[in-house]
Amino acid sequence: MFRRHKKNLLWLLLLVAIVVAVGTAFTAANTFDAHAGNQLGYGSQAVSPVNVSYMDYTLDTTATLVDTVTFRTDGDLTLGAPQEHGYVNFDIGGGPGTAVDCGTGTYNVGGNYTQFVCDVTSLADAARTVHDITHTNVAVANGN
Repeated sequence: MFRRHKKNLLWLLLLVAIVVAVGTAFTAANTFDAHAGNQLGYGSQAVSPVNVSYMDYTLDTTATLVDTVTFRTDGDLTLGAPQEHGYVNFDIGGGPGTAVDCGTGTYNVGGNYTQFVCDVTSLADAARTVHDITHTNVAVANGN
């Protein structure tokens, strides 16, 4: 009986080691570098009066500059007159940079969200350098 428990314990320890290794590999693949990993990561955030539930960044070919920011808000924000626009800017060196107008979003009926895709390449390179970004700010407002 003791031998059976010992064997089960070994299998359990092996399983735990595998889970830890896989989890570590997954989170390690989810960062850009030690400084920028926290600034470009995103969870869910209330942006009055909407909830931003998804955010994604596309980097340039050197992986040092942000080219686009895509974010989703819950619900349909395409029905207003005038329609709602998304806006993105980055905090660099403690202060907010210039905001980019993302235009109107696209409503996804099945997912019940509005997606905004923001091309930030019009910003100077210094204003979109991954390593220097301390925060990403998004807003949704009337486009007039």
